[in-house]
Amino acid sequence: MSIRTIGIVSTGDMGHAVGRTLREGGFRVVTALDGRSERSRKLAAQAQIVDAGDLASLIGEVDLLMSVMPPSAAVEFATQCAALMKSSGAAPLFADCNAIAPATSRTIAGVIGAAGADFLDGGIIGAPPGRSAPTRLYVSGDGATRLDAIARPDMIVRTLDGGIGAASAIKMCYAALNKGAMTLEALVLIGAKQLGLSEQLHRELSESQGQVLARMERRVPWLAAEDEPKRNEMLEIAKTFADVGLTPRMHEGAADIFNLLANSSLASETRETADKLRSLEEAVAAFAASLSARDAAD
Repeated sequence: MSIRTIGIVSTGDMGHAVGRTLREGGFRVVTALDGRSERSRKLAAQAQIVDAGDLASLIGEVDLLMSVMPPSAAVEFATQCAALMKSSGAAPLFADCNAIAPATSRTIAGVIGAAGADFLDGGIIGAPPGRSAPTRLYVSGDGATRLDAIARPDMIVRTLDGGIGAASAIKMCYAALNKGAMTLEALVLIGAKQLGLSEQLHRELSESQGQVLARMERRVPWLAAEDEPKRNEMLEIAKTFADVGLTPRMHEGAADIFNLLANSSLASETRETADKLRSLEEAVAAFAASLSARDAAD
């Protein structure tokens, strides 16, 4: 199968960047903005991604459809696509590139396969293409090497053995460490604030773990931005580990931290609107205030 036209849904932070680099690589990249947010529309325009209108029109004109969205929406989106494929007869290659458990990926594979389309399991690791080091797109499933054709200098494609679920699994393991560590950092900082020891902890970290403190200062102040996908990602990680006999509790707890941040005064921010000058202390104070408000409500 020759891939010439690629559909990207949705054009959020990651999706629009993937679409942009694919367009720069010579592919025709389209999306379906019907019912999408103003932010998705703006990012699609910035990346010069063509709007096909509705999803049915998109499915009818693409060779490859890449699902790049919050994990909670992945199964519903695939089910909607499968229904449209059955009714139209169109059957583009479907690549789920979301932060989902291997079991969830296999569920989606069954839905898409029943519609007569081929399915590939994908997992995106790293920042969106063009920001720093090349993004890594892991792919598994029958014919995974078909996506070698979309590799770009800022988006490496790596195929994995192991069938459907392997790419999702490596994404889950990586995110378990990366985003899981972020929630641990937030937990410790909020806890120190509640215990009246923020200044003392900051001094200790600056003296004994300066690199850890610097990392906290870089990422914790903006942890509440777009946190809903992160909460659901933690639950998918918990499911992944439970399915292989490991405790899900660590990442269920991480989801609880993101739930806390969702109730903070910073929760409405996006990557574009977040205050880039905010200090770590200001962010922790906002997070701790949401904890106090929750306790008062209880």
